Amino acid sequence: EGWLHADRVARSVLDAALSTEPNLSEPGAARAITASVPTGGHLVVASSMPVRDVEWFGTPRSDVTVHSNRGANGIDGVIATAIGVAIGSDEPTAVLLGDVAFCHDLSSLTALQSRDLDLTIVVTDNDGGAIFSFLPQATELPADQFERLFGTPHGTDVVEVARALGLRAYVAETVDVLAAGFDEPDTCVVRVASNRKDNVDVHAALNAAVVAALD
Repeated sequence: EGWLHADRVARSVLDAALSTEPNLSEPGAARAITASVPTGGHLVVASSMPVRDVEWFGTPRSDVTVHSNRGANGIDGVIATAIGVAIGSDEPTAVLLGDVAFCHDLSSLTALQSRDLDLTIVVTDNDGGAIFSFLPQATELPADQFERLFGTPHGTDVVEVARALGLRAYVAETVDVLAAGFDEPDTCVVRVASNRKDNVDVHAALNAAVVAALD
């Protein structure tokens, strides 16, 4: 009972914090996509931060099937997996992944517009590997060295790449705009812009708010 009570308190705090964001954060995107997948649909979640954000901040659902695969390096083939799930299930499917995982599987977007899939691809884009900003090297190394070795910025325009391959693509700054990606039964790419340092701060603030409420 104590655990269930703590869960209800945490959900209430997160609902309040994430529903008032002026712009979608990465935790906000995880909460929005888990709330937006249609009943009976499927959600594919990439490794690294997306799977953590869905576990920590996702909207609890019992009517959606969640999939995840580890891959050779944790982030390979995520879009391909989502395509397979969409084809195999013939149900609305969404995938949440970061920009690096997106870049690792760009070839899966080739000719995707001709497959007639109901697939929403949500990309949290912080131009690099966000998870490393939570680790000790982020503060132990000089900023330029950390950025080169662990930030791995690539400068890819996610929306323009998707449009160049014939897909509907747009930027979402709010929950409603992200949810609009599910309005049409086609394949679309939704970019949620983020900043790695701000992302660390958002996580810390959410965790602190939950701790304070439980205390």
